[in-house]
Amino acid sequence: MRDPAAPRGTSWLWSVLWLLAALAACLSVALINGRPLFYFDTGGYIEQGTTALDQLGLVDPAASGAVTADGTTVPVEKGAGATVDGSRSAAYAIISALFVHFFVLDGVVLMNAVLVMLAVWLPMLVAHRLFAPRLPVAALVALPLMLAALGSMPFYVAFLMPDIFTGILLISIATLTVFARDMRWWEIGLAMALAALSVVSHLSHLAVAGLMLPLSLVVALAMSRRRWWLPPLLVLAVVAIGYGEHKLLKVAAKAVANSEVILKPFLTARLVQDGPGLAYLDRHCPDAAIATCPLHDALQLSDDPWRLTATHIIFETSPQLGSFRLMSPEDQRSVARAQFRFFFDVLSEAPVSVVLAILKNTLVQAQMFSVDMTMPSPQMVAGLADTQYLSEAERLVPGRISGATDWLADVTAGQRILYLLSLGVVALLWLLPNRVPLSVKVFAAVLVLGILANAVVCGAVSQPATRYGARVIWLLPVAAAVLALFAQASPRLAAHTSRAVARQ
Repeated sequence: MRDPAAPRGTSWLWSVLWLLAALAACLSVALINGRPLFYFDTGGYIEQGTTALDQLGLVDPAASGAVTADGTTVPVEKGAGATVDGSRSAAYAIISALFVHFFVLDGVVLMNAVLVMLAVWLPMLVAHRLFAPRLPVAALVALPLMLAALGSMPFYVAFLMPDIFTGILLISIATLTVFARDMRWWEIGLAMALAALSVVSHLSHLAVAGLMLPLSLVVALAMSRRRWWLPPLLVLAVVAIGYGEHKLLKVAAKAVANSEVILKPFLTARLVQDGPGLAYLDRHCPDAAIATCPLHDALQLSDDPWRLTATHIIFETSPQLGSFRLMSPEDQRSVARAQFRFFFDVLSEAPVSVVLAILKNTLVQAQMFSVDMTMPSPQMVAGLADTQYLSEAERLVPGRISGATDWLADVTAGQRILYLLSLGVVALLWLLPNRVPLSVKVFAAVLVLGILANAVVCGAVSQPATRYGARVIWLLPVAAAVLALFAQASPRLAAHTSRAVARQ
């Protein structure tokens, strides 16, 4: 910790050292592992992004198809009846491909680290200006990230997937919600840029941002009537950017490749596994007017109970466990197109069952936090061995710790303790009066509520999974550290701030 009495000329050196410590914390897993972490979809993002770059004329047109073992190419699917997977973010796919073709794939990890640091630095800069705690801004950035580095954060920085952007999105929304009225225009612009990049990096982020919108409105009104409309208006703009990107993808796919953007029917599969969706299909099928009935037929091909889980419905191709992917392409498109209509039809017939299922899945998801899904399995490594466009040095292979995971159980147990202690610190410092400035308390609370919003989206729409919980749980130690650091601010200042806000 820097001595407040130290000469001002040395402050820049302390700031540099703090920021280097923060960068090392963010990159710790990548440095230890020696290679990035990856997932099944990593190769798909790279290949989809390369196709987009080809269509934009930014890469060699010969790369527009998948190179086979004998060096020939398979043309990209175009024309009537062709589809584009809208479940993957086109923006993140392009970012991945840009690093592959113009930089180096490991650069994605460094980008992740820098963006995480920026996301934390911005609210700390504003809060430091408002409340002037004893520590410099760089320390207020580094210490929370160093604590978060004991949790899942550095695993997701090293992960070649868009999951780290969930946390960046939630920090940015919390920053806009709590501090927008006291931010300079360039600070608002930076927060919006981080939020915009995050919301377009994964489809689930649009749903998370949508859930955070009413929260932003309520928090803004509760904190002050002064320009109460600004925070929710900014969050609404973030949601609009995410929605606009999805619509733009549809227009571009139609104009460039005469293709249709199709979302995998995650919502339909979730309803089937939870029970209300399957009961609805049992009651109404066969019915030519119900586009989802072909899926009901496919589910009867086997009596294996695992056939009814959402993951198997969406991805499995075997006769024993498959269903959706065994259907004709046209039936697959019909089921996918109808998933939102199917949700509302089921909700109208069984509202209690659907709501209870959502609550149950949210609770299950909120308890899942292991980083195990960032570790590539042998099957994943084998499946990605032929990922196109990667140099030999960039091949997706395990590193020093991701190849053998005997350490995982102990790390998960330790992280459980970290998260429980962090939640306890957040609750304690929230309840203690006049210890922490009210705005900082609310900032931490919005982060915690953002973790729950992520659990609602991932648990209710997709399949509850450790990957989805771990991608945001690192915000708990960040929130705890921020509260603890600002508890050093004068209690008199905190009390004055609370009374001032109450009068507004």
